[in-house]
Amino acid sequence: MKARASLIALAIALAVMGVVLSRLDWLAVVETWARVIWPWVLATAIVNVANSWLEGKRWGTVLGASDIVVPASTTFWAMLVGTVGNVVLPFKLGEAARAWAVARLAKAPIGTVASTVVLDRLIDVAAIVILLIVVPSVVGPVVGVSLPAPRTLLIGLGGAFVVLALVAAGWRLLRRRRTRSGAGAFGPHVESFVRGLDALRKHHILAQAVAWALCSWCARIALVWMMLLAFGLDWPIMKAAMILLIINVSIVVVGTPGNVGTFELSAAGALRLFGATPEVAMSFAVILHLAEVVPTAVLGAFAIWKFGLRLQRPEV
Repeated sequence: MKARASLIALAIALAVMGVVLSRLDWLAVVETWARVIWPWVLATAIVNVANSWLEGKRWGTVLGASDIVVPASTTFWAMLVGTVGNVVLPFKLGEAARAWAVARLAKAPIGTVASTVVLDRLIDVAAIVILLIVVPSVVGPVVGVSLPAPRTLLIGLGGAFVVLALVAAGWRLLRRRRTRSGAGAFGPHVESFVRGLDALRKHHILAQAVAWALCSWCARIALVWMMLLAFGLDWPIMKAAMILLIINVSIVVVGTPGNVGTFELSAAGALRLFGATPEVAMSFAVILHLAEVVPTAVLGAFAIWKFGLRLQRPEV
């Protein structure tokens, strides 16, 4: 069912892209590509690979709270394996691929590793919420970006607190379930999963993970900004942050394999909102997607070969 939904989403995205591409002035597209400053594109790809290391450090912090101690290199390669999974699988199933990679490499329980991935993603989301609230208030007046309306801020903060409260409540419920059903059939599975959420009760470790997540988001904003410079768009970095937000919201709502179509449409649409021509907007979207995916996917495929990863069932 999920595969069918993914294929339908991919077909729709490609159809819309086909309509958009058919209306482009291809002579202007060629001229746009000729003016691209390629060293900035290379820098974007390098920063994106470096960001995989930052994401690995964030995840490694969460893993360490659950007594799964792995070197930064292991989480780095696992993040790249996850990129390969996201390229070939829909609905962000690359997250499962990176959990599987660490479970195999560290010989750790897959249930525990999987729950650290869930918590890692929640921390990542919390970090971008923090940036969206704090950055406009600090940088906004300088670059001419106004703060969101008080009502919007209140809704955002309220939503963040609700999510955190639900996570905390669910964690306590799972801990009680682990205590009561220790001898039951699902006891080991529940215990394994709950262990991966131990960072929630170790506040100093949780703070470290959030700090790494903030560094990661700053790197992502920087790579979008560098790609803007590659196209001669000397825009404020806050615009790069808004473009990044639009892209990420769009690819979460519609999950296609490798985010093909949805990434390009959302990135191009974001640039059009800020006044870029259709030809520049679509060219930017295509090159940014290639710069983000190709190097990390190639390195991820190399990691699968290097470590001899095979689809074998890890420990429970």
